Amino acid sequence: MSNPKHFVITVGDYRDSSGRYFSLRTPFHRPLNRALHRIGATWNKEIKCWLLGYSKKNWAELQSTAANFGTLEVVSRRSLPTALIKELTKETLPIVEQYQSMLCARGYAQNTITAYVHLMAPLIAELHPTFPDTYTLAQINTYRATRLFRKSNSTQRQFVGALKLLLALYNNAIAPSTLVRPRAIKTTPKVIAVNQVLTMIAKTRNLKHRLIISLLYSCGLRRGEIISLKCTDLNTERGTIHIRQGKWGKDRMLPLPQSLLPLLREYVHFFQPKIYLFEGQTTPQYSATSIANIVSRAAKNAGISQRITPHMLRHSYATHLLEKGVDLRYIQELLGHSNIDTTTVYTHVAKNTTLSIESPLDRAVRDQLAQKIDFSSNENELPPQKPIT
Repeated sequence: MSNPKHFVITVGDYRDSSGRYFSLRTPFHRPLNRALHRIGATWNKEIKCWLLGYSKKNWAELQSTAANFGTLEVVSRRSLPTALIKELTKETLPIVEQYQSMLCARGYAQNTITAYVHLMAPLIAELHPTFPDTYTLAQINTYRATRLFRKSNSTQRQFVGALKLLLALYNNAIAPSTLVRPRAIKTTPKVIAVNQVLTMIAKTRNLKHRLIISLLYSCGLRRGEIISLKCTDLNTERGTIHIRQGKWGKDRMLPLPQSLLPLLREYVHFFQPKIYLFEGQTTPQYSATSIANIVSRAAKNAGISQRITPHMLRHSYATHLLEKGVDLRYIQELLGHSNIDTTTVYTHVAKNTTLSIESPLDRAVRDQLAQKIDFSSNENELPPQKPIT
């Protein structure tokens, strides 16, 4: 049994028409669940988390309870963008805020929350004064046909996912199975060669930027995972990196490359980070945009003409491991994939799989060259033909 002292209780801020609450996400553990129930927390099936009334008394009791099981990690809810607020009315703004609050309470990544809110806000504004609990399938289909027909396949698929959550929040009667997503377009991951990655690292003079690029590639980290890394997540003695609350809220343990230890120690000595490993100049942690700019600039300095993104370094990490013969199931665990089918996409770009199969034309030409046939000799000339009489 796992040690309850290691539990992390994630605390958010949830609001709906009935009031304001602390939203609590925890690993399943019966003693912890009973303790939360004793202080007045209730399990909410719709948003799949515990809710506790927002008050100073409850906060003090929550802190006392958490001390017996682990630590509290507070997740702040970002305010809606000013441009988006201007497009909403006094009646529609609370709907969007409640939807955003629900996504935060359920532990969705900030990038997902931002994308879903920006997809649902125009829908809520257009269908008003109809509220989400009474939306009809005809209204939704009309909106999709008029507003989304020019959007990309991925945006349309994302819209359906966001819409299902909105309708579930308001207990709408529309069956989720009637909201059909477009079929996903499968694309091959874009990767770069190992020597290109090494050149990017070598050409990056900034110590912090060099470590960021090195970690992205050597550990296959997502952009959100690297900016969420805390100093305590790295254990140089055991040689591990603890990724906490990755995609879908999954934790995983990764090996810390030994070749990075000198660079890591130099960085820590020079920058002396306090909480997050990579701190911003005016914010507690680096932004996702800054990470993307660092990678793009490094690729340009390395003379790489194509556009390089942080996720391409993750793709390259997985592909290069596969080419070295690492089992696909191990790569799945390292990447934090829930489904092995997501990982098998790298078999399409790894050079030691289908790309290593020799063309029959190449084989025929090689065999013919190996025979060293001299086509200029008389031995290879056709015999003279008899005249036709």
